[in-house]
Amino acid sequence: MRSLSTRTAGFTDSVIRRMTRISNKYGAINLSQGFPDFDPPKDKRILSIRELAFLIICGLSLLTSCSKDDTEDVPSQPQKVTRWECILFGSYPANEVVSGSFNAVDDYALVDGDVMTDASLYHQLEQAEWTDDDTEIGGMRYHRLNGSGAVTCSTNREQHYRWTDTEAWHYFAYAPIKWRILKQTGNKAVLLADRMPDTCPFNDSYNDTSWSDCSLRRWLNGAFLSRAFTEQERSAIVETDVKNAPNYYFGTDCGPDTKDRVFVLSESETFSSPLAIEYGFSDSDSGNDPARRFRSTLYAKCRGAWWSPVEGYLGTSFWMMRSVGYTKANVVYVGESGDTYNRGIVVTCNDAAVLPAITLDLSKATWQPAEPVYSTDIIQ
Repeated sequence: MRSLSTRTAGFTDSVIRRMTRISNKYGAINLSQGFPDFDPPKDKRILSIRELAFLIICGLSLLTSCSKDDTEDVPSQPQKVTRWECILFGSYPANEVVSGSFNAVDDYALVDGDVMTDASLYHQLEQAEWTDDDTEIGGMRYHRLNGSGAVTCSTNREQHYRWTDTEAWHYFAYAPIKWRILKQTGNKAVLLADRMPDTCPFNDSYNDTSWSDCSLRRWLNGAFLSRAFTEQERSAIVETDVKNAPNYYFGTDCGPDTKDRVFVLSESETFSSPLAIEYGFSDSDSGNDPARRFRSTLYAKCRGAWWSPVEGYLGTSFWMMRSVGYTKANVVYVGESGDTYNRGIVVTCNDAAVLPAITLDLSKATWQPAEPVYSTDIIQ
């Protein structure tokens, strides 16, 4: 089967479909599909074009005549602000070590500490011995990466890491992974990464799939789990019962439930459910929810993660859920604004960041408290 163009794969469902759902919900007259093809009741008067135009002009005149003082007292909807307590647990490649200037990523997409300028350390890393592309210097762990180890790499792709030489090694220091506590019951805590540490396609090949048999699930519970956590840390990660409900809008079958040590969130965990609200997200899948906006690490960007150039969402990346889209060859994702795109994007999309979640037994794990995070922190 010939692959579909990824240029249109990210389009969400049409305004007509959304208006139809809203009108059905509230019992409204649905004009999104066109005007009725039947005569109106005799006691209802239809305005002429001339009368309608007159009312529109009057309305516009009234609006433009309102002064600023007239509208200042109109209350606005308060923005929901979520605070998450956080911990540090595990570690993963994150911050790039460079010998001089750095311009592979736009400044607005970086945070303090992403780039470590240290010519002496860089030279030591060039001369070091590596095992599985890892090494240790002075008690610190480092990872190296070149173009062959990236999911996607380019020298001139906008809002992507700019590789000048895909053969050259790039060096990254491991950093503790910061986790948001979404929910805690006794010693068990559901954790969500504060920054997206890496990127990986939902599936390696373009075909119908689901969370139970996709490449992302295998990678998270294999390569990622092994790199991010020591054997002792892995023993404290609880196997989670992962529920895979059908797509919220399209009803697409999302496959069987699974048991996983590492997973990604679903639609029902991020909107339109009591659990989503408990986790700190908005009840709606739209509305530019800051709680669903996340940044990726510099390592994730070097591996291929895209970042946003849009004012208000500068530097945020988009991330995939485990819910499939309108077909099983598409996967639901969250855009840089925090909107959920339920129609989905092709499962082979290679520049979405990965936002891992785990359930941790706090009584068995060695972890450190970290500064809390607010949903408004991501707005810039």
